[in-house]
Amino acid sequence: MSLFRKFIIWSMVIGIIHVFLPVLTGFAHSNMEKTYPTGGEKLTNSPSTIEVWFQDPVVIHSDSIQLLDASGNQIELGNLEIDPKDKTHIVSNLTEDLQEGYYVSKINVIALDGYVIQEEFKFQIVESETRQQKEDLEIVKYSPKDGEIVEGSPYQIDLWFNQPTEVTAIGVFDDQQQTINTETPVVDTNDPNHVIVKLEGGLSKGTYQVTWYAHPKNLDNKPQLETIDVFYFAVDEFTPIQQQEKGVSTKSFWFESMGLKQIGYWFVFIGVSILFGSAFFNSMILRECINSKKWRYYSFILLLLVLIGIFIIFVLQKGELENLSLSQLLSLKYVWIPVLQIFLLVLGFVFSKVRLLLYGFALFLLPFFTGHAAYPRYGGYLSMLVYGLHLVAASIWIGGLFSILTLPRKSEFKEKLKEILPSFSKWALMSLIIIVCTGLYMTNQYVPSFSTESFVQSEWGKAVLVKMIATIFILIIGFFQRRTIKRFITKGINTIITRAKIELVYAVFIVLFASLLLVSSPGAAEQGVYPTSMEKEGVKLDIDFTPLYPGLNVLTMDFEEKVKNVEVTLSMPPNYKVNYNAFKVDDRTFKITGNLLHAAGTMEMEVKAKKEDGEEIEYIFRIVIPGEMRFNE
Repeated sequence: MSLFRKFIIWSMVIGIIHVFLPVLTGFAHSNMEKTYPTGGEKLTNSPSTIEVWFQDPVVIHSDSIQLLDASGNQIELGNLEIDPKDKTHIVSNLTEDLQEGYYVSKINVIALDGYVIQEEFKFQIVESETRQQKEDLEIVKYSPKDGEIVEGSPYQIDLWFNQPTEVTAIGVFDDQQQTINTETPVVDTNDPNHVIVKLEGGLSKGTYQVTWYAHPKNLDNKPQLETIDVFYFAVDEFTPIQQQEKGVSTKSFWFESMGLKQIGYWFVFIGVSILFGSAFFNSMILRECINSKKWRYYSFILLLLVLIGIFIIFVLQKGELENLSLSQLLSLKYVWIPVLQIFLLVLGFVFSKVRLLLYGFALFLLPFFTGHAAYPRYGGYLSMLVYGLHLVAASIWIGGLFSILTLPRKSEFKEKLKEILPSFSKWALMSLIIIVCTGLYMTNQYVPSFSTESFVQSEWGKAVLVKMIATIFILIIGFFQRRTIKRFITKGINTIITRAKIELVYAVFIVLFASLLLVSSPGAAEQGVYPTSMEKEGVKLDIDFTPLYPGLNVLTMDFEEKVKNVEVTLSMPPNYKVNYNAFKVDDRTFKITGNLLHAAGTMEMEVKAKKEDGEEIEYIFRIVIPGEMRFNE
């Protein structure tokens, strides 16, 4: 066989591997939902436990929760365990009461896909007497009111607090984010809780944002913590706050999460899938065991590839969990399952009679420590089964091509190809059907909705584009493949070509469907408001975010009946929560504007609407904001 032909055929195999096997550039990791104590909380008594809740079950180890004081000294903790009634909840007991001061809790757990999640939260222990004497600073009211549309320009801004307060900074910005000049804040001589900020000129029509920093009046010269808050008002009419300078994106087109660990996983997938697929081809299609020198040589290379991949993963995993001993590390399923895979593959390499069974077992272990399927929110064991079938189908196709290419080119095997190529074509077609069906199922589980923008900007979408290019490459190679088949088979060639055409048509579609679930983070491309419309107490509410992306947004709420006022609460785990009073545009339409969707992830929105008769209605919505999840934003 010429060097050019070898290059073409092996390029085809590599291309199909790239298309149909998971290129693990990263994973959709579980995020921290809430903590006890909550982040930033002030406690008058020492807690008896440190507790953390996650979005999904996690794997813990001896150093999963560490507690440090303000000087960085580690506080001894008691037993660390997973709540038997809630696998997402981990608890560590304190062995002694904490003294007054600041503390930081460092979290280090492992997600279901093997990713190490590192987080931290802070809290404070204060004396009860001090706590009673010094309340937390809170704003009581504003003038103009938050969410108010005033007639004509105000000439000052008033802030009332729950205690004497010093406003250290205040900024007023128009809807173009231009600064409005103000005078220095002064305290009302008749009310020390009242701060007045005069404007140097009148305000034009539109929406304004006021951001202030303040702390309680310093009477004892001790350091004070700053409180920051934002409110909005409008003059004569509501206008959306606009982003003037968006800047130039510095995000690379390439996969930023692609790293050495993901290459290690890719090596494992290549080796295990081809070894299983070739064993299946020999047992079910060729119906004889091939143990030629050439086959053993290539199988050994594939086995070595798996070993290299697992070694890379092990070394990097040990680096991420450097405080764990070797025995503790080996107890984690992300370590002992790959070790078990190596054992099964070596046994299969040696014992040909049970090779297919052993290789199949090794292949089915992959969903237990890689990919998204293990997450309960993505379907759990059912999705793991579907994911396993997807891998089996892809392996049969790829392994069959590998086996055909490694068969001895003796005359008896050329005759054998006349029988096995039509049979392999049937298996390949069935594999494609399974890949499509399992791909559709997993796509529905992972990504229920997305937009063109979120698709293109996510690594998930970029992977699809790369795989579409790979599809075109495979189609070109398919032309040469048919010419190769024609050299071996002269009888029934039309049937074979017809089947090849069907396979190629399926390949075009399978790339699109399969690629949706083979990339690192499907949640980065998902977006939507769930539901977009809701009816409560006979009053229907329609919701619209523009744009549905982190940054400056406008939320429009349209009611079917007249509503007096609306309050909106946006919250995101673990500790983010902010309230807005909506602008009343007309009797049925309310809006809010600003940096509403501050980060990627899932946000809960509570809408409280008060009717003209005083009746209050509550609506709850879930907002999925596209982009890579970043914790504590």
